[in-house]
Amino acid sequence: MIKIWNFIKTNITIFLLISLSFVAIYVLEINAKIYINQRIQKYAEMQQEEVYRYFNNENFIEFKIKYKDRLSHLRGPGFARYKDDPPSNLLFSVVRPFSRSNSQNILIQGDSWAQAAQFSQKFLKKVSKKNHAGIIHSGVSSYSPSPMTIQLDILRDDFAIHPSIIIGIIDQTDIGDELFRYTYQQQDKTGRLKSLLPEGTTLSKMTQFLERKNNFNSSKFALVKFFNLGILHIKSRYLNRKVPKSKLGPEILSPLVNGVDIPTTEHFFLRLNRYINTVFADSKMQYLILVTHPYRKHLVDNKVEKRFKGEVGTLVNQIVTESSYKDRIRHIDFLKTEKNKFLSENLETVFKKDDPFSHLTEKMYSDYYYPYIFSKIKDLYN
Repeated sequence: MIKIWNFIKTNITIFLLISLSFVAIYVLEINAKIYINQRIQKYAEMQQEEVYRYFNNENFIEFKIKYKDRLSHLRGPGFARYKDDPPSNLLFSVVRPFSRSNSQNILIQGDSWAQAAQFSQKFLKKVSKKNHAGIIHSGVSSYSPSPMTIQLDILRDDFAIHPSIIIGIIDQTDIGDELFRYTYQQQDKTGRLKSLLPEGTTLSKMTQFLERKNNFNSSKFALVKFFNLGILHIKSRYLNRKVPKSKLGPEILSPLVNGVDIPTTEHFFLRLNRYINTVFADSKMQYLILVTHPYRKHLVDNKVEKRFKGEVGTLVNQIVTESSYKDRIRHIDFLKTEKNKFLSENLETVFKKDDPFSHLTEKMYSDYYYPYIFSKIKDLYN
């Protein structure tokens, strides 16, 4: 009788423990479901209106996953705003398609100053139509010679874009970008620049976004999704330790503020010369136009406001002079042109107010910057 009673008690205990376990799992599942639904709602808020296609359209997601790892970053949601915008808009925009029948095929590369070609669409369309010239602009904010080098390889290899003239915008901050932002790089066995990340890493942000999205959309229990989310979070924290952080502000501007020392000069020479060699690796290439423009603090009265000591145009001029391709390179240096006086007299209206990176106003890009560049090379495409 005692054995039977003990057996009953044991089984009751097991039953109660199992029941409590199921209750606990049920409670955890309910709470996990609430949390997952909150996270899904948060992600849904990120995918509204104009950014919806950028974050949620499978074609845009695939495009970013394919190229972001190599290039560090692409253009933002503004280039995926309209229904007919293709994913390639995140890398380049076509004013007039390239063709063998064109007088010239002109590619504009560089950072935000090159991306500002979007403000000059009317002017560029007029130039391309009048001169039967193909024009594509591929400026991406914060690009410098290294990402420009990889981008050019991608444009040629994946999109059959083979310019005969390249307008390479070399910004003042390109010195700091090459020194701090694009410190870590990967090359293939031939020495060709492959990626702007340390060896053994992948750019995790976009990939992680897709992994989280797939986890949320799966048919698994909420509790399983919750644990998967934790694993993805730990994974992202580990990967992000390997991915170098972008250096902004004082670091990027320091070569301009303090002047450029010999190691920095040699570093920049190496990176820009690699870009130049990549440019002329294509037999279709005829001319490279390098463009530099001063910042506001290159033009101020040094007695009233401290002037920048470093200036990228000086370095570019030296590189061009020593290049084996110097006969096919032109350097448009706004600091050394007749525009210098105009800039000095209009400091407060030419540049965006309180912008440490001295971007021009949209009107100045459209009415002054790009028209002047094309006026200096019109003999090449007329």
